Amino acid sequence: MKIMRYTGANTREVLARIRAELGPDAVILSNREVVGGVELMAAVDFDARYIQAEAARAAQAEETVRSAPAAEPARRPSAETPSSPSGSARPRPGYAGPAVRDAAPEPAAVAASPVAPAPKAQRPSEPQADVAGELESLRAELRDFRGWVQERMLQVLPGQAPASATVAQLEALGFERGFCAPFADGAQDLDRALSKILERLPTGRDLSTGASGVFALLGATGVGKTTTVAKLAARLVLAHGTQAVGLVTTDTYRIGGVEQLKIYGRILGVPVVVARNAEELSEHLRAFASRRFVLVDTIGLSPRDQRLEEQLQWLSSLGTQVQRLLLLTGGMGRGFYDALWRLYGDHEVAGCVLTKLDETSMFGAAIQWLIEQPLPLWYYTDGQRVPEDLHAPSVDKMKALLLASRPQEQGGRGAGPASVQQPKRQSA
Repeated sequence: MKIMRYTGANTREVLARIRAELGPDAVILSNREVVGGVELMAAVDFDARYIQAEAARAAQAEETVRSAPAAEPARRPSAETPSSPSGSARPRPGYAGPAVRDAAPEPAAVAASPVAPAPKAQRPSEPQADVAGELESLRAELRDFRGWVQERMLQVLPGQAPASATVAQLEALGFERGFCAPFADGAQDLDRALSKILERLPTGRDLSTGASGVFALLGATGVGKTTTVAKLAARLVLAHGTQAVGLVTTDTYRIGGVEQLKIYGRILGVPVVVARNAEELSEHLRAFASRRFVLVDTIGLSPRDQRLEEQLQWLSSLGTQVQRLLLLTGGMGRGFYDALWRLYGDHEVAGCVLTKLDETSMFGAAIQWLIEQPLPLWYYTDGQRVPEDLHAPSVDKMKALLLASRPQEQGGRGAGPASVQQPKRQSA
C-alpha cells in the first residue's frame, strides 16, 4: 500500500492532484485544515493494517515540528531585490541573511505570507484518534457480519440443529428470537413450531354464532375500519337477518366516509346513521335498542389530533354499553403496536381484528404482540371481498397464511393447502 500526503489551497485542487498522480482508485484517508489551505492523506492499494502506523508517524512528525525553534517566514523577492544571473541577490538594509530551516519538513506545502492568519493549534493525537475510531467501527461491522454468516451457515451445513434453523425461519416471519426459541425447542420443522405458537393465541367469540351488543371499531387511519364494518355486518345479516343489524358512523371528517358506509348499508338492507357528537351517538343507540347488533365505525386520526381524543371520550361516556374492538394492520413492527396500545389501551379494549394479512409478507410480530399482551383476536381479514374475506381465527388457516408468505414459496402460491387466494381489488 502507498500512502501520500497532499496539501494545497483548497480541497478541489488537492483532489485533482491526487487523481492525476494516484489514479481513480485512490482512497482518501483524512482531510483537515492546515496553515494556508488543506491537507489530505490518500492511499492506493488500500490496506487498513497500515493506517495506524502511518498515523503514528504523522503524529511524531508534527510533534517534531512543534518542538523545533520557530523559523522565520520565507521572504518573497521584490522588485528592489532582483536576483542576479549567478543566483546572488543584493542585500537590503537590515537584512540578516536567509533563515535557517529545520530539517523536518513543514506539513503544509504553501508558504505563509506576512499577512497570513496565525496557525491553529493542532492536537497531536487527533489524526490518530480519528483513524483508530474508524478502524474500531470497521472491526465491529466485521464481527456482526461474521456472526450473521455463521448463523446462516447453520441452516445449510449437514448435521445442523433443527431448532436453530426453525428459529431463523420464525424470525423471517416477524417473530423475535427470544420469543420463538422456546417454541422451536423440540419442534422438528416450521409447521409444528407455528402450531405451538398459534395455539397460545387468545381468541374472542364469533358474533354470528351468538352474543349481541354495541361494538365500536377503533384503529389508525387506513387500517380498514369501514370495510371491516361492512364485512362484519354482512356476516351478521347472513346469520340473523337485516332486522338484527344497525350501523352508526362518526367518520364525518374523511371525504366519502359516510357515503361509503351508506352504500354498504343499502346493499345489505340495514340502516346507516351519522353521529356528529356524543349526544347524537347516544340518541342513535337508543333508537337501535331493538336491534341485536349495532356496529359503530369511528374515524382514524393521528395520535396528536385532538379530535381523536374527543371521539374516544364519546365512547367512554357510554361505559360498558359499548364494546371496543381494536383494528391492527398485519406486518408492522413491535414498536408500532406498543405505540398504538398507549393510545387505545386505557379505553377497555375487548378484542382485536387483524387486517390486510393479504398485503404483508409476514405478520409474526402482530401474533407475538397479541400473545404477550394478551389481547384476544376476534377476526382477521385477508382481502377486500365482503364478507368472504373476514374470518374467525383458526390455527390451520393462519398457519397457512404465514407459510404462504415465506419468500421461497411465493412462486408456488396458489397451489397446495398453504395457498391464499388473491381476490381482485374493489373500489370503495
